[in-house]
Amino acid sequence: MQESSAIPFESQLEPLEWAKFIVRTRSTDNYNTAFSILLSHAEKGHPDAEFCLGLLYARGQGVAQDFKLARSWFERAADQGHMSATYFLGKMYHRGYGVPKDIDKAACLYYVPADSGDARAQYALGTIYFDGTDVGKDYKVAAEWFALAAQSGHSEAQFVLGQLHKAGCGVERDVQKAVEWLMSAAVNRHKGAQMLLGNMYETGDGVPADPDEAERWYGMSGKLVTSTL
Repeated sequence: MQESSAIPFESQLEPLEWAKFIVRTRSTDNYNTAFSILLSHAEKGHPDAEFCLGLLYARGQGVAQDFKLARSWFERAADQGHMSATYFLGKMYHRGYGVPKDIDKAACLYYVPADSGDARAQYALGTIYFDGTDVGKDYKVAAEWFALAAQSGHSEAQFVLGQLHKAGCGVERDVQKAVEWLMSAAVNRHKGAQMLLGNMYETGDGVPADPDEAERWYGMSGKLVTSTL
């Protein structure tokens, strides 16, 4: 009889890759084994393992939620150039998760992955400059970061950029570009974009009124557009 593996199910993945898969898929039944694998690699300085341990502690997945330990593991990975760890560390300071909220520090951390093309960090920087807390409100800079994230397929950035073009906020008012970005977000299943497009076509707001087109977008969003008896 074949001896069973330490990993709870058959897999062609190496143990560390398997543990990372468990964290990504949030497979609760396998957290204990994944945690042990990650810890053994993290203690040897493996940045992916350090990052994944940070996620487990930040989310309370298989362990008690502990933002202090999450920050520690994120910092270790970030010090080795791990972009996702740097992003999540920025998010902790941005939202005040287990640390005093520090928007300026969050922005500095976000810049690193954003400059490397991380759409999440680019969008986060956009929100920081749009809100203006601690860094000064700058709609033009916000729109530039939103545009970079939108071009990488970030649906929320596409939705926001569409609204900025519609309102002429931080960019020139351009309804055609607004519709294009809103459609990109809507195709990416963004309910808000689908609803807004439905409203625009229903009321003729910047586009020709088109009940059929309005119903199509409303239908994608799940909004009921016809009365029932």
